[in-house]
Amino acid sequence: MNKKLKENYEQLAQSAGIRLDEQSAVLYGNHGGYDLIIYTANANYPYQFTVITSASRTGGPISKKEAKQFTKSCKPALSLTQSGYAISMQLRAINNQKKLREALISALDSLTGFLRTNGFVSCCQSCGQPIETDSYCISGGYMHLCPDCFSAVNQKASLSAQQKAQKKENLVGGIVGALLGTLLGAASIIVFSQLGYVAALSGVIMAVCTLKGYELLGGKLSKPGIVISILLMVLMTYVGDRIDWAILVARELETDFATSYQLIPILLSENVLDSGSYWGNLALVYIFMLGGAIPTIINSVKSRSNEGRISRIGAS
Repeated sequence: MNKKLKENYEQLAQSAGIRLDEQSAVLYGNHGGYDLIIYTANANYPYQFTVITSASRTGGPISKKEAKQFTKSCKPALSLTQSGYAISMQLRAINNQKKLREALISALDSLTGFLRTNGFVSCCQSCGQPIETDSYCISGGYMHLCPDCFSAVNQKASLSAQQKAQKKENLVGGIVGALLGTLLGAASIIVFSQLGYVAALSGVIMAVCTLKGYELLGGKLSKPGIVISILLMVLMTYVGDRIDWAILVARELETDFATSYQLIPILLSENVLDSGSYWGNLALVYIFMLGGAIPTIINSVKSRSNEGRISRIGAS
């Protein structure tokens, strides 16, 4: 966390009467009688927050009607949802710090007021018992847990991390999975282009399908797996783009696909095909591919580094 962001987060925490945990970069504390954790899900948007608490009532979880009425009355809130005992409120992104502090306080007051009015009582996020809890970061997620549930979750997370660490990578299976993913990506490039678009979505499909394909059949996405996947993406993106041009050539010259595919280098050298358009289009597709690959790789590495990592928020 850089100095400026830390200062802004500290001011936010102070204005809301809660605290900042520098290690996990989240705000936490009790507001209006409910324990809250306030975090940002995307580091690229450090001022778009999600607020989570854990609470229950005899009348069941928050209904869609109640959630809709809440977001209508609370302008800073984009959504209000409940999964099990976890209640989550997504807030609008605001960069102006004064307006952000005002919006955050307003949203927290609205949320806790809504929960109190509708009979919600703070509870453990796992067992639902209305007992004292602590806030934890568990494998990249956030939870309010009682001591007994924390012990159980801690043991389960540690065991899962050990099992995944011991799991062997199936290199051949990973290559097959990545190759199948690149085929889907290449197909999307061709389909979108034939529809008249050089779509960013095709690059995202290529990247996600390739990397997930390797991970699915390979068991896990290691550094060698990432390198292999990228090489396959580069190759199949080129092939997909060339197939797209071959279809165009076959249509214009009224020849078969195999012949038109082989003719492309000759047509480029003879300036029958505009080289600027050809290579420019390919470069654009590669940019889209990288746009999908980089976030997917970062998220995969981040997820892997968070596996089994458990810490109590606010622990000194």
